[in-house]
Amino acid sequence: MDLKEIIFNLCSTSGVSGNEEPAVNAAKEYLETFAKVSTDRNGNLFAELGNVNSEKTILLDAHIDRIGLIVTGIDKNGFIKVDKCGGVDIRTLQDCSLVLQSNPDIVGTVCCMPPHLTDGKEDTAVAIDKTYVDFGMGETEIKKHIKIGDVLTFNTEPKMLLNNKICAPALDNRCSVASLIRCAEILSNEQSLEYKVVIMLSVQEETFGTGAKTGAFSINADEAIAIDVSFASQPDITGQYSKIELSQGPMICISPILNREMSDKLIEIAENSEIPYQLEPISGTTGTNADNITVTKSGIKTSVVSIPQRYMHTPNEVISLDDVENTAKLICEYIKCGGAFNA
Repeated sequence: MDLKEIIFNLCSTSGVSGNEEPAVNAAKEYLETFAKVSTDRNGNLFAELGNVNSEKTILLDAHIDRIGLIVTGIDKNGFIKVDKCGGVDIRTLQDCSLVLQSNPDIVGTVCCMPPHLTDGKEDTAVAIDKTYVDFGMGETEIKKHIKIGDVLTFNTEPKMLLNNKICAPALDNRCSVASLIRCAEILSNEQSLEYKVVIMLSVQEETFGTGAKTGAFSINADEAIAIDVSFASQPDITGQYSKIELSQGPMICISPILNREMSDKLIEIAENSEIPYQLEPISGTTGTNADNITVTKSGIKTSVVSIPQRYMHTPNEVISLDDVENTAKLICEYIKCGGAFNA
């Protein structure tokens, strides 16, 4: 399969937290080629590979939801009041184009004040409780198309940059979903996978982590790896993330909440397989689904692998296609050797 095509397709698909069905259906079409797929009550998508009768299970998680906006009101002039559904960067919203998830033909633009009419503070982000969207219709007409509780997504399309980079909305976390689809493709050609492998594309990570909490509970894996995105170097970034570069490999996280043997095993595999990698030391929780997975039931040994990304939670996130491919390779090599606890 063409990895770029998968990412472009996934990032062009809606699926805001709590309304992930379009993205789940798109991912399902890819995964069912290689694995047995199913969904649960919350909408998580599961794909089973390897020896499904094995007593050992390795869980691979990537959340499939994307950030967006939820409609909270319609004023008498037809302007739509919204709130964040996930961690939208409100600095990017002014004059941003949005579409209705249930009907992409309904396009609006976030209202913004012309600088000529401001008090000179037009560089200050408008608070979300003062953010409205203009769909070009009055109150009576707009209510025929949009209702309270509907969700909106960014109206931007994926595009290629130079040097194998991709700019797109929803790369957090659709690029990780793509890496697991690629992983499933590679593993499907392996005839001797000793353990059961479950890919979980989990819902609602951007809001409450519901998918990972319930999904990991039902799988009750022996080991789990959460695949997500994390911060890459860009102008004005300081500290440890100023050293994280695109195209230099996935980030292996080291944190007290994670299993150190798993992190060390991932590092060992990367070095032995000549897969480029970078380290992400975190002093506490990771801000990923791993934080929920590791405390599921009586505990699950968990690690995190992240794809470096610029401009997180904006309409134009940027990643390297090379990092997505190398993430898939690293996870596959980890699976093929039986994980960190294969004795």
